[in-house]
Amino acid sequence: MHLSRRWVRFVLPVLLCAAPVFVLAAGQGEKQAPKEVRALEGAYTGAWTMYGVDGKGEVVKRMVWTDTMKATGAQVQGDRAYVTTANEMTFEGGRIPPVKMQGKEGYLLAKDGSVADYFMEMNGQVTRMVKLSDSVFTYTVPASTQELAMMGFPQDASGSHVLVKVVTKEQGAETHRITRVTTVTWKDAEGKERALQFTSLQGYHRRQP
Repeated sequence: MHLSRRWVRFVLPVLLCAAPVFVLAAGQGEKQAPKEVRALEGAYTGAWTMYGVDGKGEVVKRMVWTDTMKATGAQVQGDRAYVTTANEMTFEGGRIPPVKMQGKEGYLLAKDGSVADYFMEMNGQVTRMVKLSDSVFTYTVPASTQELAMMGFPQDASGSHVLVKVVTKEQGAETHRITRVTTVTWKDAEGKERALQFTSLQGYHRRQP
């Protein structure tokens, strides 16, 4: 499958929002930011696979990449406290050149200054996560028409993503395991209504020492 630079620039912000650098332990950083935001600062590495469908509607691998991410500059601005993230992605196969993206991640602040919902921002797109337990987080968003098309679905397709992140400790390294489940409905070439639920993204981010 040919993947244009234009597609990469459009879709990668969506994928990056699927892979937040949220951490559980406090760290060092600028004093004006809450400890939860200072804890985000650091370096991370990851490996990712995105899936779609072929012409028969069967699930296939669409893209594989590794990445490095740095989170720096913990700060407070208005009702948000966040770090700036810089991510560089390297794609398997060499058909797509490495891509660099920047974004913001952190917390919305309550009136008393304490942290509230976690958020991620990339190219103006803001996503909030829901905390289910101390180590499990989730969010759901609509799947865009352009993204579904590049995953192999026809133009009339519609769908939604549900992402689940589980934070674990593995040999002393904090690891964020991500799985995104996508549900899509569409009409095939014969006009028959179809629906599919599948894992569309899977990977991890591991915090570096």
